[in-house]
Amino acid sequence: MSDLTPDTASPQSAAVEDPQTALPRDTKLPPFFSLRFSTRGFALAVNVVVLLQLTFYATDVLGLPAALVGGLFLAAKLFDGVTDLLAGFFIDRTKTRWGKARPYELFLIPLWLLTIAIFSTPEMSTFWQATYLFVLFTLINSVCATFLNASEAVYLKRSLRGEVQYAKVLSRQGVFIILVAAIASIMLPQLMASWGTEPGGWTRIALVYGIPLMLIGLVRFFTIKELPEDETDHVTEERLGVAATLRALFANKYVFILALIILLANIVISANAVVGAYFFKYILGDLGLLSLISLAGIVVPLAYLLFPLAVRTIGALNFVRIGLGVAIVGYAMVLIAPNSLAMVVGGQLLGSFTTVITMLVGFFMIQAMAYGEWKSGKRIDAVTNSIQGFASKVGQGIAAAGVGVIMGAVGYDGLAASQTPAAESAIVSLYSLMPLVITAVMFGLTYLYRVDKHMGAIQADLAAGVHSDTSTIKI
Repeated sequence: MSDLTPDTASPQSAAVEDPQTALPRDTKLPPFFSLRFSTRGFALAVNVVVLLQLTFYATDVLGLPAALVGGLFLAAKLFDGVTDLLAGFFIDRTKTRWGKARPYELFLIPLWLLTIAIFSTPEMSTFWQATYLFVLFTLINSVCATFLNASEAVYLKRSLRGEVQYAKVLSRQGVFIILVAAIASIMLPQLMASWGTEPGGWTRIALVYGIPLMLIGLVRFFTIKELPEDETDHVTEERLGVAATLRALFANKYVFILALIILLANIVISANAVVGAYFFKYILGDLGLLSLISLAGIVVPLAYLLFPLAVRTIGALNFVRIGLGVAIVGYAMVLIAPNSLAMVVGGQLLGSFTTVITMLVGFFMIQAMAYGEWKSGKRIDAVTNSIQGFASKVGQGIAAAGVGVIMGAVGYDGLAASQTPAAESAIVSLYSLMPLVITAVMFGLTYLYRVDKHMGAIQADLAAGVHSDTSTIKI
């Protein structure tokens, strides 16, 4: 299926001459574009779903201490966060016949091969098992996922033109990805209950997901090309040095506000995914019931279909605030009645609206890229986008470490048939009170992000070659 490329001679034309002609702004998307663009997201989202059970695998299958596992994953994620910034430098300097961001799609192949390997940890001493987990987890996240995430918003920006187009793709992509991730999450507890205690069972689980998702994820690489530059690419991308790049980056305060919100969202989402297995195993007494959370979560993506409408009416950021407010109510429900299956499932269903910011992050990162160029006069798209990758990885690392350290401190024993009251109380708090408080903080931080309402004026300035030092806009 061919992709559409821009007609630089007539960027506003509504005509489509052939499969390689212009994609004007604010017109219909190419055939099945949103679905094709989402395929890589399917593979990466399911990979995250599977990897979020690595803590459970390490404690309850390999028998490693929870505190040790948490410390390992935190160290890996902190290192991983640094590599996100390096990936941004590489991508900003990439020029190939495939484009700037598209070549990095191929990191999907080693991502899944290494994931299969990590859930096939051989029998060794505790030291060598911990080392094996650390090295493979670092390669998966610090190399493969880092380049995939750092290139995401850059790929979208270079595949389409216009905020309405971006909103359409991201809202539909959010629906598609959550549905696919939900199906994977529904299956996973059943596979864990059936195969998780068998020799080689976790290898089979990883293979069931890894091989098909690796192939599906490459669809985007083969069917969506990057567009040549048009008048929106009015600044030739410079090969800035490290110091100049950092000056331009730190001039963009809004990307750091956005990054903090993303970091907190990833703490909530990752911790909930990790703690969910413990909660259903020890608090509700049936690990298989965890599938109900994923099943209920299938309805959440339907709300994301309203995002393009929200962009034109209430604004993108208000849409996010509504989602976070709903999530706060959900976590309060779990805190009030942790032993009620109905309240837990309903509460976690509402709590899953925390994903509103992570599912739509590409939209806000493109805004941050534009603001950064307007503010500094320098374009550093991939480095700017890498900040959200850094924040995501650090948030995931803090979640893994926090869960591990807290569980270790309260005496959790993964090989025991039951847990102490202190351990059970910690599990409940991690599944309700902690996400409630953090989501409330995220809600407050959205009021510090003021780019959304100024994007039209910023884009007009950029198109005219005007930057913050000569603009009439005050942000």
